Amino acid sequence: MVAALLAAVPARAATAVALDDALERVGRQMQNFWSYFPSVTCIESVTQSKLGDKDKMLFVRHRTFDYLIDLRSSGLDIAVDESRVEKPRTASKAKMPLLDTAGFSIFSLIFHPLYQSRYQFRRLADDSSQERGFLCISFQQVARDHPLSVLRLRELEYPLEWRGKAWIDPASWAVVRIQAGLGDTLADMGLLRLDADVTYSAVRFGDQTVYWLPDRAVIDAQTKRQHWRNTHVFAGYKRFAVDTDVKIAAPK
Repeated sequence: MVAALLAAVPARAATAVALDDALERVGRQMQNFWSYFPSVTCIESVTQSKLGDKDKMLFVRHRTFDYLIDLRSSGLDIAVDESRVEKPRTASKAKMPLLDTAGFSIFSLIFHPLYQSRYQFRRLADDSSQERGFLCISFQQVARDHPLSVLRLRELEYPLEWRGKAWIDPASWAVVRIQAGLGDTLADMGLLRLDADVTYSAVRFGDQTVYWLPDRAVIDAQTKRQHWRNTHVFAGYKRFAVDTDVKIAAPK
């Protein structure tokens, strides 16, 4: 499948596509996504916020990184390493406990064929609020092994079980938005809420090739006494040439 995203079916035909067929098409697009995402670099701008009552801003820190992703496959899993080199900044004298978040650019991996069996999917009503219209699919993790992401707390790692909703562009079968949360799965650890809202946008390069790439990720985390909000913005995409051959192995 070529990297350029070509129209697969007219948008208005999306409602006629069965769930299994839609997941297969989105899965193929995700394989395509992972064939070119490691070959681009961008600028990641991160805003870390500490919020008070009624979401009043108590503290904010802005950081900027040169961002590059490295993809490796090992049987049932895809190992993703984010290379984030921070650009020079003026250090803040204020000390405030902030939330560190990473890896949300690859949230759409949920729909990769290697991961689909770990989730339960359901077709929802199409979203016709946009001119093109989007196909909507809900998801909920049903397998605890090989988690997509983990929470690192006091040098320990806790698997995260996501559930939420995804918006699919029926013209390209690209994931354009994902909203997800943990519910109360970590309430016994004091984490009342962890939500993510990730959007992807079409990026056109000089040869007119169009890639759907991460655009923005907003993460909210809340305990009984603390509320943090991190916003990641990805921009300035450029091709990055590497002499590696990335292959995704089929599950055994």
